Amino acid sequence: MQCKKCGAQIPDGSRFCCACGKPQTPVTRRKKRGNGQGYVYKAANGTWRASVTLGYIVQSDGTMRRKTRTKCGFVTKKEALAALPDLKKAQAKRRDPTFKELYDAWFPTHKADDSTLGCYRAAIKYFTPIWMMKISDVDIDDLQDCIDECPRGKRTKENMRATCGLMYKYGIPRHLIPENLNLAQFLSVKGEAAAHRPSFTDIEIEKIRQAVGVVPYADYVYCMIYLGFRPSEFLALDVQNYNRAQHCLVGGAKTAAGKGRTVTVSPKIQAIVDHVAGGRSSGALFCDESGNSWTLRAFTDRAFYPALEAAGIDNPIVEVAGGVKRHKYTPHSCRHTFATLAKRIKAPEKDMLELIGHTDISMTRYYQDVDLDDLRKITDAI
Repeated sequence: MQCKKCGAQIPDGSRFCCACGKPQTPVTRRKKRGNGQGYVYKAANGTWRASVTLGYIVQSDGTMRRKTRTKCGFVTKKEALAALPDLKKAQAKRRDPTFKELYDAWFPTHKADDSTLGCYRAAIKYFTPIWMMKISDVDIDDLQDCIDECPRGKRTKENMRATCGLMYKYGIPRHLIPENLNLAQFLSVKGEAAAHRPSFTDIEIEKIRQAVGVVPYADYVYCMIYLGFRPSEFLALDVQNYNRAQHCLVGGAKTAAGKGRTVTVSPKIQAIVDHVAGGRSSGALFCDESGNSWTLRAFTDRAFYPALEAAGIDNPIVEVAGGVKRHKYTPHSCRHTFATLAKRIKAPEKDMLELIGHTDISMTRYYQDVDLDDLRKITDAI
């Protein structure tokens, strides 16, 4: 055979040219896994282990210690390598659980008498609206709304706050809580000083209205103001929830007061809702650019904050309860604005609570009928 580089005659099957040293056959290199994909190694007992890195912990002496998760007992290296993807998926789910998953992980580990445990089991029921939210998406407003809307007394609300505190204390050292911040310490119970929760001013609402059709997702923010849904409820709305004939939406969290509640669509946003629904028969009503449902975190960072900035609304970082820093306006501000507008026109409490979905009306529903025309009077007026 002939060398590919210098043309010298070399023996058939040669891997290298004896004259110039040029490799004659491709050199196969072992493909390396990317950073964060995990690794495998052989233990002293002859079995193989698969391991993924969770992160690094700063020790008291300033050095870094790697924290890993390992699965043992594989007979061959191939079996260990095959287990890495599942190990990564399990870890990803574990590191960003839902609110309910965090509770389910914490509760069995907590040691207390039966009476105290019963209080925690009762308290978690009033957090139903945020059960399926990722813990990374839950903020102070989500937790505070659940406490404020609980129809029980002060003791139950204190138990709700205590339950949150213990859950967060469990999650922080396990790297399950973003920014390692225990939000429960900033929650207030009725009768205590609560953090101020700002609403949009009339001028700011007008700026958002003028930005509709010009600024991406300004129409979503404008709709949130006049629908009054919780942010998570708003993003969970499906096209099927929209009754085009009656111009109303049926949705809300799965609580006694929130499940399947009817919210009439204000004339101010009727054209927007019709446009976003289009001719679709299913799918997220207020979807992202790809037609998929938003997560609350993605919507807040990629749509809500940019829309406010482009609309010319000042949204500085401010310090709220307990020194927590965040933007002045969050998606929850739209819900607060809706409540403020409804209060301004002195809307009947029964109808206002129906629209907002507070649990205070859970018993009222059994004795009073809520007329769709009464609800429409409110949304038409605000």
